[in-house]
Amino acid sequence: MRPALAFVAFLLVVVAPAAPARAVGQDEWQASARAGIAVVHVDGRNPWGEAAAVDLEYGLTDAWGLRLSLEGTLHSVDKVMKAGLPGGLVSTEAALAGAVYTIDVLRLVPYAELQIGAARIGGAVEAPLTMFVSELGLGSDYYLNARWRLGVSLQYLYRPQDLLSNPQGLGNSPFTFSATARLAFGF
Repeated sequence: MRPALAFVAFLLVVVAPAAPARAVGQDEWQASARAGIAVVHVDGRNPWGEAAAVDLEYGLTDAWGLRLSLEGTLHSVDKVMKAGLPGGLVSTEAALAGAVYTIDVLRLVPYAELQIGAARIGGAVEAPLTMFVSELGLGSDYYLNARWRLGVSLQYLYRPQDLLSNPQGLGNSPFTFSATARLAFGF
């Protein structure tokens, strides 16, 4: 693991062009990969697991952009005989599109995003489920230079109708929370 991190650090420092850092601007693109942890709430269980995603952003202005995301999580669950729940892996996959708003503050750039799309929860669940979803996200990127960014983000994936019917319980249906580290490249 450490040699891989050292190699990534080498690429970021030596290969990336040295230029003033700034947020993705108008008519610019950014691609990113995220990895982290997530919890899914399904069938009365709340297993933690791994989360991963890729994002593609296009800057409409210096502050507003469009974002496409593909996300997934994997969660190991034990068999629950009394409830008739299977054991194994619970998986979630989501394809989302939406808007992102960034606040360009020198090298640290916080952002908020709102996306809509479709998600599927499958694997070791009572019944696989595909649903219309929305995602709220908050994050912040640190600009290493004009091209490369490192950041963290929090995401909440939910069914909008459930959140509106039960805002204090954060909805009644399956949903996920995730916290991810992000590596982004602007072009």
